[in-house]
Amino acid sequence: MPVGDLLLTSHRKGRVEMREDPLVLRGTAVQALPRRNRTWGEGRSCEKEGCATRLSMYNREKFCWAHAPVKYYSPRGRRNHPEAA
Repeated sequence: MPVGDLLLTSHRKGRVEMREDPLVLRGTAVQALPRRNRTWGEGRSCEKEGCATRLSMYNREKFCWAHAPVKYYSPRGRRNHPEAA
């Protein structure tokens, strides 16, 4: 509890000490939570006939990994060519 420029602090039971410097509390402001993950429906299964694999509600694909169509990587940007000798 402040008394002028001095503060009374209690470190031990029944003992009161005087401090000249005020107690400085540091922290950060409360921030908003990140947005929720997008979901694609619960209880879905692979669309391949005869496959009973359940898909995660966070997986947007229609097929499980075993029946998913092949996707080819398409590199973008500049290629690093070795120096011509």
